[in-house]
Amino acid sequence: MKLTRGLLVTVALLAGCGVSQPVITQPRPSVVDLPAPSLSVTGTPGPPTCPASGVRLELGVVDAAMGLRAMGLGMVNCGGAPYRVSGYPAVRALDENRAALDVRVLDGVTGITGSLPGRDGPPEAFVLRPGERASALVAWRNKYDDTRRPPVEVAYLSVAPRAGGKAQVLTPEGPLDLGSTGRLGVSPWRPVPEPAPARPTPPSTAPATSEPPPPLP
Repeated sequence: MKLTRGLLVTVALLAGCGVSQPVITQPRPSVVDLPAPSLSVTGTPGPPTCPASGVRLELGVVDAAMGLRAMGLGMVNCGGAPYRVSGYPAVRALDENRAALDVRVLDGVTGITGSLPGRDGPPEAFVLRPGERASALVAWRNKYDDTRRPPVEVAYLSVAPRAGGKAQVLTPEGPLDLGSTGRLGVSPWRPVPEPAPARPTPPSTAPATSEPPPPLP
């Protein structure tokens, strides 16, 4: 299943060319704007199943801009009881055979993206009632600057709501291209606000008008 909202990513690149030209490094912005991912999903027809844990995990589409990649990660309480959430998703990178890859998973995304409003800060504990949702962000960079390390592509992600929890194997829309970085950053869970109910249109308060009576013959 894929989440549908894209993520806006702003990053800086290293520039420089030629042997005789000095390499000029453009400073990376200290703030990156990545809106919270949507949790609406598309995928195989039919209703989604609900795991025995009572929470279902979902991946979003990958949004890429100039080497920085970001993907939404969602959790929905599909069970019948409240579910307590705290900390970070427990994520492992898997290859096409679902074997674990040598990928370092960071708690937090600022080591990958820089400052990220809405995704910075420590985890916060909260409770998901049935039908409510939470979201996190997975971020990485596609850079290949270490020829000693082969490029890494992640075919699957093993994700648990928290460390020690029951993991679900999720399939991204395509392999995650980590280059030679070998790192993923994962933000803490945040609750997704429920949309405000539509306000009913108030009835018209204009005074009623009456037509004058017709003239007598």
